[in-house]
Amino acid sequence: MAHPAALFHFRLSGGHSIGRTQLLKLWSAACRSGDVAVSRVESASGFGQTGHTYSLFGPNKSLNLVDIETRMRDALTFALPKATFVLSRY
Repeated sequence: MAHPAALFHFRLSGGHSIGRTQLLKLWSAACRSGDVAVSRVESASGFGQTGHTYSLFGPNKSLNLVDIETRMRDALTFALPKATFVLSRY
């Protein structure tokens, strides 16, 4: 990926996490592209808990972000049925 664009980020509710390989697979399917990347950074929630902030990077081209967001929300809900998450656009 020449110039990845940060498209979305999210956190999972306490105690939940997702591995890089699984997240990359879900994100690639949501974007319908192999030209994607993911990152995970440890962060505090503000409530005395630590967790991770996940960032999702995609192709720097015209994309239907509404459709991608819907597919990613569905994929995360299916993969992590007991977790709560907030998926936000950058």
